[in-house]
Amino acid sequence: MAPGSVRMKGFGAGLYVALVVVLAGCGGDNTTTFVLESGSPSASAKAGASPSTTASGTPASSTLPVTAATPIPDGRKIIIDSPDSNTSISSPLQVSGTASVDKGTVVAVVLDASGTELGRATTTASAVKPDFGHFDVSVTFAGATSGAKGRIKVFGVSPRDGTTPTNFYYIDVRFA
Repeated sequence: MAPGSVRMKGFGAGLYVALVVVLAGCGGDNTTTFVLESGSPSASAKAGASPSTTASGTPASSTLPVTAATPIPDGRKIIIDSPDSNTSISSPLQVSGTASVDKGTVVAVVLDASGTELGRATTTASAVKPDFGHFDVSVTFAGATSGAKGRIKVFGVSPRDGTTPTNFYYIDVRFA
């Protein structure tokens, strides 16, 4: 055996020990951290949490932030929860729903059957895009004919100009 080969084995063993020590120091912590996933109303736990701390299909209101809302099916970004199309509406009209729009800005418009705007109101949802938040807005309108068809249209606005409609949703209604 050459005299230098003993030193190389010693150096290699020392390097191996140093590498093991460094890697052991990089181990994860054992704390449980909860995160709210984007687009999901239920909290989920990172690996290492006990099964009793992970979220179930039914969120517990005490563990969710006020801004959490259920994502809308079919990839929609806005939906009207109330009123529904079976409701005869009158002014002022309370419109509520769920939205995932830029800056959380939601505009609700009441239209007559020909598309003429009868009233409009703006509010901010409880969360901004990409999350889903609740919105609730009161729209005062005038000029509706009792018994006639109408439409409630809700939309977000472009962050570029603050006025261009994006991601709209509407329901057809009757005026009371």
